Amino acid sequence: MPEISVIVPVYNVEKYLSQCLESIINQTFSDIEIICVNDGSTDNSRQILEEYKLKDSRIIIEDKANGGLSSARNAGLKAAKGRVISFVDSDDWIAPDMLEKLYNDMVFYNTDISICAVHLYDEISKTVDDDDGYYNLSKFNRTFDNRAFSYRDTKPFLTDICVMAWNKLYRKSLIDKVNAKFPDGLIFEDGPFFYDLFFNTDRVSVVRDFLYYYRINRKGSIVQNGGENLFDIIDIVNLMCDKAKNTSVWNDIKYDFFKRKADDIIYRYNLIEDNLKPRFSKLLKEKSCLSDENIFDFAFINSNMPVTYKCLCDIKYKTSRLNYLKRKIERRFINKIIQILETEKDCYYFKFWSLKFKIKKIPRILDVNYKNDRIYIIFLDIIKLSIKFEYSKLERN
Repeated sequence: MPEISVIVPVYNVEKYLSQCLESIINQTFSDIEIICVNDGSTDNSRQILEEYKLKDSRIIIEDKANGGLSSARNAGLKAAKGRVISFVDSDDWIAPDMLEKLYNDMVFYNTDISICAVHLYDEISKTVDDDDGYYNLSKFNRTFDNRAFSYRDTKPFLTDICVMAWNKLYRKSLIDKVNAKFPDGLIFEDGPFFYDLFFNTDRVSVVRDFLYYYRINRKGSIVQNGGENLFDIIDIVNLMCDKAKNTSVWNDIKYDFFKRKADDIIYRYNLIEDNLKPRFSKLLKEKSCLSDENIFDFAFINSNMPVTYKCLCDIKYKTSRLNYLKRKIERRFINKIIQILETEKDCYYFKFWSLKFKIKKIPRILDVNYKNDRIYIIFLDIIKLSIKFEYSKLERN
């Protein structure tokens, strides 16, 4: 019986599959099985899998009709014999020692989940970005090193933890205990699966090394195509909300959750084709947890997160077209500011592009507004203490 089952969902990735498989079969940790779930590929992916199976007997091919990423991962989980589970997407690849480092960390600290940092590899520019706080583990300060912790310890930044399935190892016993599965038929499937596991263990650990390479801006990616499948973000957020509401920290994190998931929905809305936007707006208004006044106090949101509130209203009531570029810039500002603030203590001086900052307050939520060529950042603490900083937009050199 192998110690680790590596599950690789495969669908029409002939251009990237060899790199992915090479990175797995050359792992320094060799006691593995590599379960490649061929999800009805119509290109040469199946042939490539056969070629690699002849090279390495640890490769197992599971064929199934096309059902999407969730379905393929669930099929891999059903076939897995290892005591530990890993996921690698077939257009990504992993560092040679990823499995060894995460496994040793898991064993040494007796954890159920071990998490590593992620390189973002841009398929267009062919460059690697390690500056995104969502993927580089900067949310976890040094007090999380060399120990096991629970979701309760991460309360100040819980909703900013990367929920992706593939930069982690999981104990199969935990997956079986909570019957964790990916939601069939939906994309953005990682969040509900991760929350099922994260909220049901007191033993999680982090390895700060960048061990996973996540390919972004790939042509043909299902999350970038602007089609109806982007509607799934509403159902996924609802599922994650249901799981988070059942935890002991919900009242402390619910507005963090609102802000993070509202940003996700706004981002997806801007990718959707214009002719589909009215249907998305209708769904957001009628069925989204982010529209439920029994869960969230919208007077509080409007007062403390005015930009987010306005953007959601713009979607629900179609009063104006959102400015996608400004939302992207806002996300970069927030990631950069949080990354610096959470690794320092007192007063912070830093420069972002041509903008200069001096900030003292560590925020729980940030909201950004643009007016008359100025940018306004609101730093909000959940105890209703709000501090506003203003700075000028300077010309770039």
